[in-house]
Amino acid sequence: MVRLSDIEHAQLEKAREELMKRGLENLPEIKPICPSCRSELDDFKINSKYIKCSNCGYEEKSTSLTAIGSFAFGAIVGLGAAALIYLLSKDKKESQK
Repeated sequence: MVRLSDIEHAQLEKAREELMKRGLENLPEIKPICPSCRSELDDFKINSKYIKCSNCGYEEKSTSLTAIGSFAFGAIVGLGAAALIYLLSKDKKESQK
């Protein structure tokens, strides 16, 4: 538990009410900053999701990629090249059968 003064509590409640009115879409994007030199950090995230219906067995799988900064472009190009090589080699193996 965190102890707050009455003034801090009132400010926090006011901020919460304003957030509820405006919604999360209006929040500014928070960019990661290097604690050492204060420059913007590159960010790369891969998220995976799997959902399944317990009633009928329907399944859905998805993967999302988020990349920010100079690292992002290289990562996306590298993943695209890897996917292209995989698909080309897969097609070649299937045609040899």
